[in-house]
Amino acid sequence: MLITLPDYRRIYSTIHSLLLADEVGSHEASFLLSVYGAQILKRHYGIAAQPVVGSAAYHLGLQAKVLAFGEYKNGRLESHNQQHHCWVEADGWLIDFMAPLFPVLVKRAGKDAKIDAWMMQKPMAKAKKTLGELRHQGDFYVLENDALASQKMSQLVNEKAHIQRGKLAVDWFVKAPKKMPSPLNVNYEGAQDAGKKKLIAYKSFLVSGAW
Repeated sequence: MLITLPDYRRIYSTIHSLLLADEVGSHEASFLLSVYGAQILKRHYGIAAQPVVGSAAYHLGLQAKVLAFGEYKNGRLESHNQQHHCWVEADGWLIDFMAPLFPVLVKRAGKDAKIDAWMMQKPMAKAKKTLGELRHQGDFYVLENDALASQKMSQLVNEKAHIQRGKLAVDWFVKAPKKMPSPLNVNYEGAQDAGKKKLIAYKSFLVSGAW
């Protein structure tokens, strides 16, 4: 693996704590987890990580089966602004920091399946070429959409709240086993919230295994 389970858990929990404090919707979570996660990997681990946008599908076991992100069209799983997913690619690995929330997404999809909040970290060489090849737990399929990624990054750089949150994530993070400083005292910089302060507690999220 590129990073350990404790590393993954700490990165996810740091970003998730910030997203919870700002009440960021789940429709934005995968993109922000990937962008901020890639920044943390670069700063603290020296890993050349890149957030990626596109369509994706993961086999989560016989109960949940395949969790897909995208729109089925013309026999393919395509991505667009309303239907897509985000992950991180680094040194030949896929790291999906959204994976601990898969149990929530499976439930929202109406599937009566119990799955665990696990880490998703896979060698890109093991990615399946088609959706039909997703037969076993842990199998995955991804298809990048560079145009959509550029569009979303352009939108992100114009939103001060996201920029500030990304900087907070990178500056707040410390590697395990060091203890995360908590609570984090935040002074808002955006025009609308200028002068406001918030205490953000670090909430360690249990990630007990890997897909």
